[in-house]
Amino acid sequence: MFSALWILGSDYLLHLLVRDSELTAELQTAKGLLFILLSTALIFFVSRRDRHTLRELFNALTRNSRLLQQTQRTAALGSWEYDGRLHWTPEALQLLKRDPGSEYSSAEQLLSWLYPAERPAVQRALRALFEQHTPMAITARLHQPQQHQTTWLMLRGEVDSNHQVLGTVQDISSQKRDENALRESEQRFRQLFEQVPRIAVQGYDRERRVIYWNQASTQLYGYSLQEAMGRHLEELIIPPPARNQVISAINHWLLGGPPIAAAELQLQRKDGSKVWVYSSHSMLRNNRGQMELYCIDIDLSEQKQIHLELQASEARYRELVERLSDVIVQTDISGHLVFLNPAWEKISGYASYECLGRPLAQFLESADAARFNRQISALDTGQQTSLRGEFRLLTRQGQLRWVDIELSASPSGDMLSGSLHDIHERHQRQQLQHARNAVLDELLAQRPLAHILDGISRRLQDLNPHMLVSIMLLDEQQCLHLIAAPDLPEPYRQAIDGLQAKLELGSCGHCACSGELVIAENLATHPYWQAFRAQTQAANLHACWSLPFKDDNARVLGTFGIYYHQPRRPSQAEIALVTEFTRLASLAVQQLRR
Repeated sequence: MFSALWILGSDYLLHLLVRDSELTAELQTAKGLLFILLSTALIFFVSRRDRHTLRELFNALTRNSRLLQQTQRTAALGSWEYDGRLHWTPEALQLLKRDPGSEYSSAEQLLSWLYPAERPAVQRALRALFEQHTPMAITARLHQPQQHQTTWLMLRGEVDSNHQVLGTVQDISSQKRDENALRESEQRFRQLFEQVPRIAVQGYDRERRVIYWNQASTQLYGYSLQEAMGRHLEELIIPPPARNQVISAINHWLLGGPPIAAAELQLQRKDGSKVWVYSSHSMLRNNRGQMELYCIDIDLSEQKQIHLELQASEARYRELVERLSDVIVQTDISGHLVFLNPAWEKISGYASYECLGRPLAQFLESADAARFNRQISALDTGQQTSLRGEFRLLTRQGQLRWVDIELSASPSGDMLSGSLHDIHERHQRQQLQHARNAVLDELLAQRPLAHILDGISRRLQDLNPHMLVSIMLLDEQQCLHLIAAPDLPEPYRQAIDGLQAKLELGSCGHCACSGELVIAENLATHPYWQAFRAQTQAANLHACWSLPFKDDNARVLGTFGIYYHQPRRPSQAEIALVTEFTRLASLAVQQLRR
């Protein structure tokens, strides 16, 4: 095309542009030389481009060939062709454990390389491939008598569109070993499920019919394998009231809903009796793509029985602990309360729940709390292993009660356990008896009355340090004289000494006049104390109650005045305690006046 265009085009241009024949002849020669140069350049360019294209194709083919070889080595894969003989690639010969000289072989030679038991099947597959063009895919073992490890090969072949027979050979030994290991693992798990007596496993198809039933299921539910196979889940082990709910839950799960959660369930045996199990469920797809439900049930009958017995035992223990009159105490190693039984509320007035987490020492009188904390520290440092002592408990009502506390460390060393016993009445009886004995001894020794009454007031204050005790005697002119008041301020003592026994004049004046108990809960507002309001405020006295003591003829001999530093009313126990001491005062006064 280039030559034709050059000749026709150049001649036409010369004819149009040049009229001189000699010049035309010279130009024809130059034109020919130029044609040769241009043709040579064009041929060189085309040849160079073709060589470049061929080089790229060759490089791509080489690269693809290397990639193919690498892929075949990685996948343990080789290839072969058949054109009357089998032509094996080097990779295929390596897999067949043959030397390079076996590049060509017959079908009979191939069969001789394989394990004898698999030769007939491979021969039939090759004949079907060569004669009927049926694709071949068959596994076979290499015949290796001296090797302990078996080599499995996958032989594939097919006929392409050009009627050429092509195929591959692949080493699948690793896959076969994995399959065998999986098969053995499945067999072991199957044996495990069959032999474990307390794990019942059942399998159901999507219609809830039994497809698997192990021996433990027979032991748990009472149905033999023959009785259970093919029957529905709900009619075998589900109690009638729950059947519709179970069917609905399974169908919902099959349609993509939420799975059935593992839980403790009460199911039904063949004889109709109930059994507790922990049941977990799994939905699996079989090799046909169908959904199957598997249930794994663990018999909880024994655990439930133990649990019920434990609950009964705990209930009995709880009832015993709650009925105990002693307080059961548990604290941490630093003395903070972690457990209290109901007896605590009866003794202290505090509800148990509002005291937990607080230190036990917080509920003791300050001096006793310091002593208690010292013993707790000794327990913490290992200097002693137990704690026991008598302490004064400060109740919610502000009263002090004597208690005996006994605590010991747990084996782990992080807890203290023990009891708190109310000994208040016993302690008061002892102190009261000591007071009686002391009064009798002083009377026998003919001690002054003022000394005896001062001892009585001090012993009463020792029993209840919140009390400020005064004892006044009534003379014939119906005036009260202060005989004993160990802790009342001196200005206040002078203010009340000589108080007239008169109604509505202080607690003691009204008490001496009326002969009855008088309680002024708040001195700042009580009408009987209007005349002494300045004195009581100066002495920091805010409550007072008075109790008379009388002779054998019921005549008033004097009064006990009980003061407090805060507004409050006396408890019945405090009134009873002071009453006992009024009897001692009455005895002392009458004996010394005779």
